[in-house]
Amino acid sequence: MPLDNIEPEILGFVDQYIEQFACWDVFAYFHENPDIEKQSSDIAIDVGRRATAIEPVLERFVEQGVLSRDTEEGEEPMYRYKAPAGVRHEMDAFLAATRDRTTRLAIVSKVLQREARRL
Repeated sequence: MPLDNIEPEILGFVDQYIEQFACWDVFAYFHENPDIEKQSSDIAIDVGRRATAIEPVLERFVEQGVLSRDTEEGEEPMYRYKAPAGVRHEMDAFLAATRDRTTRLAIVSKVLQREARRL
């Protein structure tokens, strides 16, 4: 399925939030566990990635208003899901779209291309 057949809202969401696969993993993790509050090292374990790989993603999502960060002096920051209702709705639509194999493959291709440009 070419990207032309994917809803523009889904592509816009991918462009804004899913810069790399780590973003997809972290966003989905918090979306599916909206009440958790964890440190980056614990989040990394839960999503199966290194903390160094997800820390920039966590900070990016804090800047975008998807996550909040609470920092106690001398402690590792704690992250919590705080995406506004509209963004949560967009994530629901994104996850629903990725249930279709053809759509998922087209989105994976787009993310791979973005990741290749970063290298």
